[in-house]
Amino acid sequence: MNNQTLPESLTIYPKILYYGTPVVLLTTLNEDGTTNITPMSSSWALGNYVMLGLGINGKAVENLKRLGECVINVPDPGLWNKVEALAPFTGRRDVPEEKKKKGFRFAKNKFAAADLTGLPSETVKPARVAECPLQIEAVVRNLRIPEYSPFFAIIETEAVSFFTRISKS
Repeated sequence: MNNQTLPESLTIYPKILYYGTPVVLLTTLNEDGTTNITPMSSSWALGNYVMLGLGINGKAVENLKRLGECVINVPDPGLWNKVEALAPFTGRRDVPEEKKKKGFRFAKNKFAAADLTGLPSETVKPARVAECPLQIEAVVRNLRIPEYSPFFAIIETEAVSFFTRISKS
């Protein structure tokens, strides 16, 4: 291939590096026993391990530090409107200032906010999201906040149970 057939490129400086990893609905357990739902797009799997990347100012990191359990609920594209319904909410009653500026507000019951259904989990305490075709119950194996960027956490989880919806046809 010669240089005359190569497409032109443009140097960009995105505010956040997001190139389209699938969104998951991470469920974690609040102090009062209710389940928090966090939409997130920074996850990847390697064998039975799922790596998660989360901002440290959210309720999910707080809950993961305290309990060390979660459910990684993988929605199908048809659930986009329910995922979007969660976008303006945080599970933190004391909404961080940077989130307030972006229009976030507290929602105690995110299942109701997005018209989703909680299902009891079998091996962890947070509820699963019934509408998601894949639900992965997991335990935290390592949670660290890197020195080079103290604004996010890298969470290594191990999948302990897998569930899928049964199609009624």
